[in-house]
Amino acid sequence: MSRQTSVLLAPSSWSPDHTDRLTDSDLFDAASRLLSSSSADANSFTLHAPLELMARARLLPLVSPSRRTAARRRIAHIAETWAETAATAAAPASGSESTPIERPLDVLRSALEDGDPDSADRAFVALCAARTPAEIVGDLAGLVLGLLGGAAHGAIFLELLPQFRPTSGINPALMGRTVIGDIARHPDWRLRWLDEPSPAPSDASLFERLTSPRAEGRPSSHFVQPTMALVDDTGLAHRALADVTQHLTIDQARRELLPIAAMSMLQDDPANAPYGWTHCLTLPAAALAIGDRTDDPQRAVDVAATFVLGFRATQSSTAIDPSWAPEPPQRFIAEVERLHPGAAAATTWHADTAMRASIVQRLVDHAATHRDAHLVKYTLACLDAAEHDPSNEHLFLAAAAFLAAWWNEHDLAEGATT
Repeated sequence: MSRQTSVLLAPSSWSPDHTDRLTDSDLFDAASRLLSSSSADANSFTLHAPLELMARARLLPLVSPSRRTAARRRIAHIAETWAETAATAAAPASGSESTPIERPLDVLRSALEDGDPDSADRAFVALCAARTPAEIVGDLAGLVLGLLGGAAHGAIFLELLPQFRPTSGINPALMGRTVIGDIARHPDWRLRWLDEPSPAPSDASLFERLTSPRAEGRPSSHFVQPTMALVDDTGLAHRALADVTQHLTIDQARRELLPIAAMSMLQDDPANAPYGWTHCLTLPAAALAIGDRTDDPQRAVDVAATFVLGFRATQSSTAIDPSWAPEPPQRFIAEVERLHPGAAAATTWHADTAMRASIVQRLVDHAATHRDAHLVKYTLACLDAAEHDPSNEHLFLAAAAFLAAWWNEHDLAEGATT
């Protein structure tokens, strides 16, 4: 880390006067170093901040030159907010300064099972001292799948980690300390149906089971843990999924589950667009993305399917129709975020190749400069989903456009700034 970057660990140092002079690399270095400190309490900001940082870093090279400064300031704002409200312990200057622990992965596994966040943190720091980010993804993928602590965001963290490469010498995996700590605080927050005996396979399709499921009761809130606990504890997840997810490959599951999630954004209750329908896609996409790094890809498929089931069973107000398509617009404009959400989706859905490229640029610029972390993660997830499944590119990009326009309408109604 450069001398210029080293002073950016205090809140007062994150003003544009300082950060606008940094290179992208130095900005990422300083922010990741700061976010590698532990947090006293896990909350929406501290759990999302590392994910938001890595997602914004992924989008930054795609941002229009005229919007780069605003996008970089969003990254700086994450670090500034962390320095003001979240940082409670100094981050290790480098992995070599961590306290040695013999077999840290085994210690971490035991600490997560025993509900010992302090031991989990020490073991995780030691693991980061000995392993690369890519190796840590392989170490932890099988551990976090099915665990609901940390808002079940451990999979998203591991999905984004390998492509985030600061150059300061600190292992960016250390940014996962808050997520790991919250998982350890809640060892009983897990999907239990995953370990139940499997029934005989069914001829029913996964899509049929997820079109209009209904939960037995209502979760205590629409947060991830109570939502997934409801469909798990009542037996709905096992009944709806166990006989239809068997033997699905990661790629097959991706092609079945993620379109359902995108259809939910486009066809279902728009009140759930910013959080329910965003998580309905980002969480299963992440579980499937790290599934190949585990010894049990079937578990990743089952976890991903549970996420889609949970959100649809508790927040859906209508069945989704696989044959649905929006009416073509009378005219096409690239500034889809300024349209009504339905019009934004229709414009993107029916756009030709050149217009769609212009729309994607608008979506990237809007997400990269907007304040909402879920919009950033969702836009990136839709771009990735479109790349994995080109036949549904129109669907995923239309869903991203719908959310961008939803936020623009919301901001205008609330008088908020992006």
